[in-house]
Amino acid sequence: MGYRGRFAPSPTGGLHMGNLLVAFCAWARAYRKGGVCFLRMEDIDRPREVDGAAQEIIDDLEYVGLNFVEGVKAQGDHGPYVQSQCDTFYQAAIEHLQKTGRLFACSCSRKDIQRLASAPHLGEEGPAYPGTCREKNLDLNHDDNPVAWRFHVHSDVVRFDDVLCGLHAHDVESETGDFVVRRKDGLWAYHLAVVVDDMRQGVTEVVRGRDLLGSTARQVQLYHALGASPPDFAHVPLWVDSEGQRMSKRRGEDAHTIRRFRERGVDGHRLLGGLGEALGIAQKGERISAPNLADRLEDSVLKVKNVTLDLKSI
Repeated sequence: MGYRGRFAPSPTGGLHMGNLLVAFCAWARAYRKGGVCFLRMEDIDRPREVDGAAQEIIDDLEYVGLNFVEGVKAQGDHGPYVQSQCDTFYQAAIEHLQKTGRLFACSCSRKDIQRLASAPHLGEEGPAYPGTCREKNLDLNHDDNPVAWRFHVHSDVVRFDDVLCGLHAHDVESETGDFVVRRKDGLWAYHLAVVVDDMRQGVTEVVRGRDLLGSTARQVQLYHALGASPPDFAHVPLWVDSEGQRMSKRRGEDAHTIRRFRERGVDGHRLLGGLGEALGIAQKGERISAPNLADRLEDSVLKVKNVTLDLKSI
């Protein structure tokens, strides 16, 4: 099998320049290697889904000339390409984890975990899970008191060599502990869904933002537990504002969505030129097509931590 990558946005809003940067990098790395980059829609977090966002994302990508020959719109041999249609795959993975002793039910709330933490944790996900329910043998289907399903991590150190960020080593047990693979509300957790989908869709390299670098070690353990070898990983720079804050849908960056640029009549090739300016591979004000910009995208360009550009210049 040749190179297979993917761009996998969540339909919680339209794309902003940070999302577009990841989409372009994923597409471009496949283009440069003569491989395939497909489009997958990660819509498992249904409460956060925004009506019409999936179509807006597709429109945004087409507007700038990122055409995906496989995926949500084009279909292909590795569907479904929408996570809400993949319950049977996730359930099969859960059954495997249960049979191999890597799954248990947990009744702890976030407050419980915070209270029991032996040390403060400054990360986005709070303190490491202390293993409170690991040996309790709680019923996985407890109707009276809903439980989360956690993956029982191993104590060995996980090592991986990111294509762009270099060597990393993480003790998952001490850093995050056993992590959730199905939430108390019955929704599949990100880590399970993304690993199962990347496995079944034959992804050879995961290209995503550096904000997800910390998720990699946990996912590597999941790959191994499910009997698969992890793909390569390439975590690309984050798009930040003038104050160094990461652009985010949750921060309400509506003024900087690709849809807003489209409504203003900004040409798609000019938007790609803006990406190129931020990466230092395009001239100020340049208009450029996706293939031509991809030809300039050497690995060295993506080894910086953050990129930025005054969006008023686009």
